[in-house]
Amino acid sequence: MNTSAASVTATSRRSLAFIGTNAGLALHPVNSRGMLLPGEPASCFASFWMADWSRWGAGHALLVATLQGWRSYGSNESLAASLAAELTRHFPEAARFPLGGISHTHDEFDVELDAGHGLRATGRKASLEIGGVLDRRQFAAPNFQLGDSSAALSNVYLPCSAGRLVEFGVEWPGAATVYPGPVGPASSAFVAVAESWAL
Repeated sequence: MNTSAASVTATSRRSLAFIGTNAGLALHPVNSRGMLLPGEPASCFASFWMADWSRWGAGHALLVATLQGWRSYGSNESLAASLAAELTRHFPEAARFPLGGISHTHDEFDVELDAGHGLRATGRKASLEIGGVLDRRQFAAPNFQLGDSSAALSNVYLPCSAGRLVEFGVEWPGAATVYPGPVGPASSAFVAVAESWAL
């Protein structure tokens, strides 16, 4: 691949920080028939990271943000804490869940990832499933806001129709919300593959 001098100059002020996959699920309240309650904000946001390489280390981390606090699961507590502080807390889906401290539980995940179907991350203490892929499209945000700074983000975005989050054998109630986006369907359940962050 040819890399022009112009593109090198444009990105020289940032350095690559993450390569891998990120999946997210914001669960919104439902009624007794399982129907979404219009206008109700999410009760939690889960973010699963597969770091093939990052400046904070490699491995898997599941982050769960709630109004009662943040929790993380994985084999590398430092990686999970860094992903929460440096990236996840700045996601729009996490905006209503301020990050103070974060409690960590050691866990190991078996991961199934299929761009045609979705993602399943199964741990001993927690698990996340996201499926029903609605679309596949390239996404790029050259100035994704991270508080007072910004980052270059790119991935292949897969909005999905459904998701399921379980912690210590208890499934979180709620459902994903799907809505029309400017270039196709968007959802509070998604998988982002071939993802990279430059900070």
